[in-house]
Amino acid sequence: MAMIAVQVVLEKLASFVAEETRFLGGVRGGIVELQDDLYSMKSFLQDAEERSESDQGLRAWVKQVRDVAYDAEDILEEFMLRFAPSPGSGFTHYLRNSCRSIRKLSARHRLAVQLQSIKARVRAISERRNAFSLNRIDMPSTSSATVEKWHAPRLAALYLDEADVVGIENPKHQLVSWLVEGEEKLSSISVVGMGGLGKTTLVKKVYDSHPIRRSFDAHSWVTVSKSFAATELLRVALQGFLVTANEPVPDNLQSMTDLQLIDALRNYLRRRRYVIVLDDVWNVNAWETIRYAFPDCNCGSRIIFTTRLSNLAESIENTSHVYELQALPENEAWTLFCMKAFRGEHKAVCPPELEEMSRNILRKCEGLPLAIVAIGGLLSKKKNEGLEWKKVHDCLATELKSNNDLESLRRILQLSYDDLPYYLKQCYLYLSVFPEDYLIKRMKMIRLWIVERFVEEKPGFTMEEVAEEYLNELVNRSLIQVVEMNYFNRVKTCRVHDLMREIIQMKSREESFVMIANGTRIGRNEKVRRLSIHENSGEVQSDMRFPYLWSLLSFSSHHSFEHGFRNYKLLRVLNLDRAPLSSFLPELIELIHLRYLSLRWTMIRELPESIRKLKYLEILDLKRTFVSSLPAGITQLTCLCQLRNYRHSFQSSLFFPDTHGMRVPSGIGRLTSLQKLGSVEVNEDYELVRELGKLTSLRRLGILKLREEQGMDLCYTLDRLKHLTALYLVSLNNTESLQFDSLSSPPKYLQRLYLKCSLPALPGWIASLQYISKLVLQYSNLKSDPLKALQKLPSLVVLELRQAYAGEELCCDPSGFSKLKKLGLHELERLRSIRIAKGSMPGLERLDITACTVLETVPDGIEYLKNIEDLVLWYMPSTFIKTIERYRGEDFRRVKHITTITRIYEGRGRWVSETLLAGIKNKTSTAPRRSLNLALVRVCIDLGVMPRNRMVEAGGQGDEVDMVRVFFTSSVRDLATNRVIKSPSVEANRYRPVAAQQGS
Repeated sequence: MAMIAVQVVLEKLASFVAEETRFLGGVRGGIVELQDDLYSMKSFLQDAEERSESDQGLRAWVKQVRDVAYDAEDILEEFMLRFAPSPGSGFTHYLRNSCRSIRKLSARHRLAVQLQSIKARVRAISERRNAFSLNRIDMPSTSSATVEKWHAPRLAALYLDEADVVGIENPKHQLVSWLVEGEEKLSSISVVGMGGLGKTTLVKKVYDSHPIRRSFDAHSWVTVSKSFAATELLRVALQGFLVTANEPVPDNLQSMTDLQLIDALRNYLRRRRYVIVLDDVWNVNAWETIRYAFPDCNCGSRIIFTTRLSNLAESIENTSHVYELQALPENEAWTLFCMKAFRGEHKAVCPPELEEMSRNILRKCEGLPLAIVAIGGLLSKKKNEGLEWKKVHDCLATELKSNNDLESLRRILQLSYDDLPYYLKQCYLYLSVFPEDYLIKRMKMIRLWIVERFVEEKPGFTMEEVAEEYLNELVNRSLIQVVEMNYFNRVKTCRVHDLMREIIQMKSREESFVMIANGTRIGRNEKVRRLSIHENSGEVQSDMRFPYLWSLLSFSSHHSFEHGFRNYKLLRVLNLDRAPLSSFLPELIELIHLRYLSLRWTMIRELPESIRKLKYLEILDLKRTFVSSLPAGITQLTCLCQLRNYRHSFQSSLFFPDTHGMRVPSGIGRLTSLQKLGSVEVNEDYELVRELGKLTSLRRLGILKLREEQGMDLCYTLDRLKHLTALYLVSLNNTESLQFDSLSSPPKYLQRLYLKCSLPALPGWIASLQYISKLVLQYSNLKSDPLKALQKLPSLVVLELRQAYAGEELCCDPSGFSKLKKLGLHELERLRSIRIAKGSMPGLERLDITACTVLETVPDGIEYLKNIEDLVLWYMPSTFIKTIERYRGEDFRRVKHITTITRIYEGRGRWVSETLLAGIKNKTSTAPRRSLNLALVRVCIDLGVMPRNRMVEAGGQGDEVDMVRVFFTSSVRDLATNRVIKSPSVEANRYRPVAAQQGS
């Protein structure tokens, strides 16, 4: 992290040096000297950070480097903001504006003195490096010591006894089948998963099994290091084939060139059926450099990869199968834990008095075999006393850091982190701010990465697009677990494995990167830069000052912040989601460095006029607050990129929320940096509709309470917003019509479109939107079949129609809706039949039908939808349901291929979900399972209802809750935490989130 801190400062210094001499005056020379000194120091940092793990003195030196880099950044930030009265669009623009403000020699003098102090510290630190014999490194290290450290933790996995392995039979059987069966051409199999899942152990058991030994003529195993050399890989592969076959190894093997080794391998394998394992591949280059050594002789040869990289298989031409290794299920994890923790006289049986604590510890392992074995082995050496085991549970991060019994676990887990480039390391460490079991929303995380300046600019891409690339790379490296994907194959929510979270929290604290307020006292000499407050943190010490704090993130609905923010002068990021605030805190106005302010889910009702003082604010999140109008001062926040200001209520419909936006002042058109604005209530303000057309950088826009007479103004605005990707338009009421006849140039990059208004006809330009992936039409009451008009849209993935069609029949032609995955038909009161031609909607996964009260039966042609997984029927009449009853219904044969059919209806004062069909191909029971798997909790407040859509699905039977939708207020905040539900009576890992509120 010292490397990251120095890199950030060097980038800012480069911006300063790029300015004219007249701007910097006499301090320019000092800045150039500091830049040179830091460049020199940076070249030694990689060696220092690699060796600091085992050298306490070197660790202290690295910390000094990091601290001086942070202090230098503070000085540059202070200089940039204090003397820049007119904010611009970026860092360089800030500096140009500053030249008009720096009039006094004393200002430059003060900067010069501070720079001299920093330079003196940098040179003193640089001189001390000589004591450590550091090496200058410009490229990644390939030292044998690194390779040796890399291989050491893997050895145990290769020599485990069968009795020590749990849960391996099913994956072993599958892999053996793929290896010995199938086509004769050369093909590869990739076994993918995070470190510690047992990939190497599994593949070694497969490799050593009798079917593989019998079916293949030649066998070799190669462990690939991060710092692989092609020559060494080829040499080990050839030696493996020869030794396994008891054939002599050439005397000149060590001196053979790459070309000679490739020729030798090809000649040896030419007429043989061979299998080779490339274990722990970290880079596709490892394969590309040796691929030509393995010929395809149409003998059924196989190559097996084990890797943490989920996209490795995509980069290999002849991949035939990918096996994603999963964590152990709870019963198998418990068996393995007991085998390791209770040896000897206990014979793998847990004493009753230790069971609760044992399961709590096991939950931390989350089914990771390496963790279960290591932690179980550690506990086997402890006294069988509850307090002893509780210490391990509560201090697991400390044990991981210092206990030799957990060294192999720590190394395996940390290797993935160590392999990250610097820009991904800071993004990954930042995830330590989120609480345990927290479901991290993609967009929340991306916004924070951007305002923390972790995301580098990339020509042709928005910052959000670059940040999403970072996220996908972390997912690909198995460092982030995806909890939920949306229908557009993008991560919706994710989380970090508990043990990886322990490691990054430990590393974050060591690096002064993030501090967690968890009730322990923070040292007065600690320069805390980022502070995260969790639900169980208690109050931050009232006497603590954090003069160097950059970011404060609260995830607590109880922390009062009664001591305010006066001590946080350098604060840039402030997240107060769900904080118990009923009014805007006045001292927030003094935080002049603030870039990000989130007040989401608080009870505040208005913003002060003085909000204008936060002139460098980039993101203001007021989502689901009670702020109904914005003050005029908001129009002076010209750096603002995102203004999120809407909330939902379910007062008019259980299934579809009403959206409430805000009234905005005249002059909103000055905020030309805005990329996201949602949502604005225009009412009768005709000028406001046209003024929105000045916001030409907008990507997402929501406009509410539109009137029919504003149609021309609306079209005028939309013609100018060329970069829009999401548009949400709502009329004043359900019968108010919107006209789009004068729209000459609709936003051609539009991906999501929501129209909640009456439409005399479907606007023709919608059918021309080549990139539209989600379309929602409400209250349109179209006379013509909308499916006919929309079925040729090439990118449409989600289509929702609510009271959008007044006809009796919907039809879809062959080849229509080629990309559609979800179709929702809601409250189409006259609809009697749906016809789906064979070949249409080939990728449909989910069909929702809600309150179509005269619909007589399921769609004609539903039997052709071979990929459909879910049919959800909300409030449909019993006559409709009877047609698809299992075995008895006349249309059951047409729906029996669907994975799950669910009916949701009101009964006995509650909403009940009845599973009509669930995996019928694998079940013998003919009776439908009825359970209360949809619970609705409504809590009203004085100004309406604040919703939070939160669904979890349980794998249980009977009356266990499968799905919960919660409408809540601050009085039931425990229902509103964004965490995986854990119940004392039902194991936590039986729950998985399956839906979340759109828009995060």
